[in-house]
Amino acid sequence: MKKITTLSGIVLASLMNAQAQYCMPTFQYGADSNMISHVTFGNINNSSPVQSGNAQVYENFTSMSTDLQSGSNYNISVTGPSSTFPSDVVVFIDFNQNGNFDDAGESFYIGRLEAANPANAFTINNTITIPATAANGSTRMRVLKNTNVQAYSNPAAPNSISSACDSSLRAGQTEDYSVNIIGQTANFPAPYCGTENITSLTVSEISTVEFAGVVRNSAFDGNSDVLENFTATVFNVNRGNTYPITVTGGTHGQDTVSAYAYIDFNHNNQFDADEQFNLGYLDNSNPVSGQQSGVTTGNITIPVGAQLGETRFRLVKAYESNSWMGALKNLPCPSGWFIGQAEDYTLNIQPESLSTSEVSKEASANVKIYPNPTTNSVTIKMKEGLEKYEIYNLSGQKLLEGNSLTVSMDSFVPGTYLIKIQTKNQKLITEKIIKK
Repeated sequence: MKKITTLSGIVLASLMNAQAQYCMPTFQYGADSNMISHVTFGNINNSSPVQSGNAQVYENFTSMSTDLQSGSNYNISVTGPSSTFPSDVVVFIDFNQNGNFDDAGESFYIGRLEAANPANAFTINNTITIPATAANGSTRMRVLKNTNVQAYSNPAAPNSISSACDSSLRAGQTEDYSVNIIGQTANFPAPYCGTENITSLTVSEISTVEFAGVVRNSAFDGNSDVLENFTATVFNVNRGNTYPITVTGGTHGQDTVSAYAYIDFNHNNQFDADEQFNLGYLDNSNPVSGQQSGVTTGNITIPVGAQLGETRFRLVKAYESNSWMGALKNLPCPSGWFIGQAEDYTLNIQPESLSTSEVSKEASANVKIYPNPTTNSVTIKMKEGLEKYEIYNLSGQKLLEGNSLTVSMDSFVPGTYLIKIQTKNQKLITEKIIKK
């Protein structure tokens, strides 16, 4: 019995020490009527008490855990009441397992909950990307919620949470969970071809893919694999519809860096000649600060005869050349002398359903652009924060980009243009603008 007691004491002390290494935020007015009531993330699906009068500012749910694959995206939803003022929600994950949440890339702004009582609490949803460099093993995840007084009268008020251990919070709650980071899938990319036929290699990275309402960012630091496994990221599409796709990545100052999409529509575990899309050459415009990088935008049409369900989507960015090095081509299975990178995703093909215009209407319900038609400029009005906008002509050429809510079109000739809006929580919305 003494040995059991001693062992129990050691375990308890260990748990207390593990808890102690993570500092705690401070709330001025506690958690009553401003608590977190539900969190869903991976296999975590946790409801917590919402009774006023005894709600604690900190709840320890580290016994709950979910597996997360490095380099993949995961949806998260957070529910909670917000009393009089809206509430901000930020999630922190200690990816390098150093006992704090202070490092770059370890915080995610999930969004803002509108004011509501516990019985009518709202839910916000967002996506968290697990870095390919995250350390394997179990680590801490923190969900932090705080009321934002400024947001009561100013929907564009900045996030009220400065850190995982903010000492100037007003009212809210902190919940801690555990997550287990696992590496890339061992048998990837089977049953598809990999990099086995490459004889000479220079990795030139893809940094961003925007497709079917999803924005997928990946490492752009020169340390990535030539073939990256992002198959946990799923693009949902409908047969018969056409979807724009934008690819950003390194060009190394070259103007013949191409992007191709390869999709196994017939599910035969290979990329056939009629399953490829030429997305064009990256424009060498250096959209990534301090990097020689470019952007290209193309379209992918899902055939009406495509087999339904999930299949492999491969994106290849490659330097093309005919020189002393030989013929360098963009191929679905990189081989020979290869300069570029490939990323694999999952495409979920659904039956003919909403048209792309109907999808756009649904997604843009909370965005207004006025005046439209316009003679000089338009204003973007939206509930969610603006990350950036891009203006395209009907041929798909990008003409302008920025992050201001006022867009000047003085230099544009009369006609119809497309504005693509990216929100702070990575949603994509496309609308038409008519210049008179």
